[in-house]
Amino acid sequence: MKIISSAWVVPVNEPVIHDGSVVIAEGRIVETGKRREILGRYPGIDETRYPAVLIPGLINAHMHLELSHLSDIPEPLPHQTFTDWIADLLARRMADTAGSEERTASFSALLNDQYASGVVLAADTGNEFLSELDNPATEGWPQIVRMVEYLGPDRQGDLAARQKIGELEDRIAVTGHAPYSTGPELLQYIKDRCRRLQQIFSIHTAESEAELQFLGSSTGIFRDFLEKRNRWDDTFASAAMGFSGTIEYYDVLGILDEKTLLIHCIHVSENELRLAASRGAHICLCPGSNRFLKVGKAPVAKMIKVGLLPALGTDSRASNRVIDLWREMQILAADNHELEHEEIFAMATLGGAHALHAARDFGSLAAGKKSRFLHVSSPSLLRCKNAWDVMKELVSGGRPTEISWV
Repeated sequence: MKIISSAWVVPVNEPVIHDGSVVIAEGRIVETGKRREILGRYPGIDETRYPAVLIPGLINAHMHLELSHLSDIPEPLPHQTFTDWIADLLARRMADTAGSEERTASFSALLNDQYASGVVLAADTGNEFLSELDNPATEGWPQIVRMVEYLGPDRQGDLAARQKIGELEDRIAVTGHAPYSTGPELLQYIKDRCRRLQQIFSIHTAESEAELQFLGSSTGIFRDFLEKRNRWDDTFASAAMGFSGTIEYYDVLGILDEKTLLIHCIHVSENELRLAASRGAHICLCPGSNRFLKVGKAPVAKMIKVGLLPALGTDSRASNRVIDLWREMQILAADNHELEHEEIFAMATLGGAHALHAARDFGSLAAGKKSRFLHVSSPSLLRCKNAWDVMKELVSGGRPTEISWV
């Protein structure tokens, strides 16, 4: 048993503690509280004291590691659409000459930096199963939740995806890509597999306003995009278009539940958010990617209002040049002055833990959680005089100058 103390402790599940301590034993947190009270209850136990702030590990709930080396895709110009950026990404991937070693080195370096920045758990979604992640550098990488996403906008794509999925081992989680790229029946097929194997179903949701036009009338830039690639048939027409929103569409398909993770959720109504909350679904915000792609800002205050605590993600370097959850918190705070600093910090920790069904181990400094947490420090944090100052600096001050795993 050990006692870890610091000037400030941020449990997340409880108010910030001044002059606090965390008791750990056998890899788990035993208790968190005021240092004076902890020392009184545990006399003679070895204590390590830190000067600044103890916090839980951060959780990055949405990444695309396979795109880590594709940071040269230009930011969309004012006259360009969301599908123009998708076309640029597909063209860049088709022309990609990077070998396996270069791609592995790129996402390995990114994972090393994620861990160094304080990320304890990350969710990766990609079109391929990265075998290099089978033997992760556990001392220098976050724990990783992995999902392979499938597209199937027409009958040919649907059949090809089902065949590939059928050949996979059960341990490999699969998911759909988006409502405009994965047909409704394929989404249901994938969700059924997720339910059977108790795996997370993570899917891009309402990232572009054009989704509403596509699901409402099967017209717009997404249909044009598919038609130009000869991928349009009756696959989406059979979904009985006329939906007012993406979350409503997912609910009619029966794919909303507690293991569904909705990524982005920018163009969603309050009624849809209430629907997602009633189904137990989770949301992950990616404000840095949204800013890069100029697709809008998620209605975060409405999410909090209906009882949803979103997670935070960074997306990929193809749509976000800086993969850093500290920056994501900064952007979220800058774009949403009505939010409390504690709410935003909870998104980067507890929100991600709930979204990835890892709250037993991570997300807060509560009793029973794993004792993999952080001491963070900076000149600004060392000058903090009260809990409000601490939370403001953690959320809006950017990545601390010193981050160490306890």
